[in-house]
This record gives sequence, C-alpha cells and structure tokens, in this order.
Amino acid sequence: MANQDAAFGLRPLKTVGQQDDSTGMASYNIEPGEASLMYQGSLVGSLATGTGYVDIMTAGLLLNLGAFWGTFYVDPTTLKPTFKNYYPGSITPPSSGAIEAFVYDSPYQMFEVQSAATGASAQADIFKCCDLDSNGGSTANGVSSLETADTFSAQATFKVLGVSRDPKNNEIGSANVNWRVMIDEHLLGSGTAGAG
Repeated sequence: MANQDAAFGLRPLKTVGQQDDSTGMASYNIEPGEASLMYQGSLVGSLATGTGYVDIMTAGLLLNLGAFWGTFYVDPTTLKPTFKNYYPGSITPPSSGAIEAFVYDSPYQMFEVQSAATGASAQADIFKCCDLDSNGGSTANGVSSLETADTFSAQATFKVLGVSRDPKNNEIGSANVNWRVMIDEHLLGSGTAGAG
C-alpha cells in the first residue's frame, strides 16, 4: 500500500527514554520585524550569528532548537493580543514589543515527519541521519510542509529512529514514508556549541 504524500512538518510524539513528562513547549522570542515565515511544525533555532532570537532553519545549520508550534503577539494594526499557529512574517508589535514563539525544544523529543523520498526507503536507513529537504508551509492552515531529505549520513539534522506506526504511512518500500526522528544537531544537546 502506498504512503500518503501529505507533508505536515515535525509532529511531536513523545520524549525518548523514561522521563517525568512526555512532551512540553518552551517560550522564546522572535525578533520584531523578522521577515521569515514560521509554520506549525517548522524547524526553528538560532542563527550562527547569535542574535538571541529564534528563526526558521535551513539544511546545514547546526543550532536547531525544535518544532515551532505557534506564536503570540500584540497585532500592530488592531492592537489586540493575537495567537496564531504560524508566524506570518514582518510583524512589529507596538513599541517593538515581544513576539513569543512556542517551541517543542527538548533534545530528547521524538517527532514524526514525512520523507521527501520519491522511491523506496530501506530498513538500513534507521539509526542514520538526514537533513531537511524543505521547511516551507501554508498560510491557509498555518501548517509546515517540512520533509526530510532522502540522503543519509553519520551526522545531519535528524536522526531516524524508525518508521511511523501509522499504517497508512509506514510502508518503507514506498515513496514518502513517515519517519520517527529526533533532532541530531540540537542547540540544547550536550555536544553542541552555542551561538556565536
């Protein structure tokens, strides 16, 4: 049975290992006026320049923080508190106030994500690492279209832990398999240097 080709970004599942809690979000700031759009399930982190703000990540960046899950700010036009599941970009709240970003940021967080593979994946891809292929999304529903790349190595953005447990998306021999992953190059991981 073929997998569904319907990317949804990083979907938090649970934490790896035994922990007191299963998942959780933390609050970070987006720089007022930041032009990048961030969608629910987008990979966000810190740029190497060390701005102190979260931003959308691209393949090859090492300071990954986690999955963006929503934002809160005071709308500059209506002056009303606003919560969205995506950051629409170029928002500058009154008096350059804070733009809050909610991020699933545990280095032990497990996510489900779709592969961009157009052909079959293999059992041997499990426990290897891959980069992200795309990190866009839709303003219609605010959901990310992030997918993993189909090339594997010893170190990259994501570490593959297994295939999805969803029977409609776990056919490893078909295109667009859903992987269970954790962020390998994580800013809060014990072997990662900080920004800057």
